[in-house]
Amino acid sequence: MKRILLFIAVVMTALLSGCNKPENQQSQQETIEVSLEVTGIADNCATINVSLTAGNFYGARIIEMIDLQDVTIDLESEIQLTNYVIENGVDIELPYSNTLTDIRLGQKKFTAVIVYDSTGRAVDVQYVTWDPVGLPDGWSTDNNPGELEEIEW
Repeated sequence: MKRILLFIAVVMTALLSGCNKPENQQSQQETIEVSLEVTGIADNCATINVSLTAGNFYGARIIEMIDLQDVTIDLESEIQLTNYVIENGVDIELPYSNTLTDIRLGQKKFTAVIVYDSTGRAVDVQYVTWDPVGLPDGWSTDNNPGELEEIEW
């Protein structure tokens, strides 16, 4: 009987000493945060700037510009927004800056970015909605069908 009790005590000590506590794992995880800005919105142009504000870079995806009316998800739902960027975005390196030109006026735009941790899990998502500013001249005149008088009916 003493041997069984001693054996159980040794086994329990070994099991308890090898346990990982969830609180310790969560406190060891790195905090990664991203900053997204759309600036220079003028003359049918806009500049997208993305940078890390905390943590190390392991990967990121971005949607530079989509018409807001084409976005069919709830932007306040972090899960839906993250999945939308994963499905529709492109991989980038941070820091990231890109100037968009020849932006068409008249529709509100949407830009979003996600960053990944070392395990490949999306840990932060940011989005911005913005209105293009400029002149109607920003509309493309390429492939113009011509004036109405020129069309033969």
